Amino acid sequence: MFGTFILGILAGAGAPYAEPKIKEFLESVLLSDAPIQPGEMKLFSLAVCLVGAAILSMIFGEPHAVPLALGAAAGVFGPRLIDKYKASRAPDYDS
Repeated sequence: MFGTFILGILAGAGAPYAEPKIKEFLESVLLSDAPIQPGEMKLFSLAVCLVGAAILSMIFGEPHAVPLALGAAAGVFGPRLIDKYKASRAPDYDS
């Protein structure tokens, strides 16, 4: 179950890096006429990464949906929370 959570974190954190490749593939093969909105592309990229993580989870023998979804949420929002925490701890030399 913990392995599935880790796969979810990797899928959520890796979605922004996979987005340009997925967008390039979709525009060249499937949707050359229809423009893709940025929000739709981010969501689709996350969905593709989650499907990949779910397949890996099934191969490793730990197919649990809840840890995968929680890990993806942590992977998406974790870097933002870490940056906010680091910014709040930075010294303010202006005052």
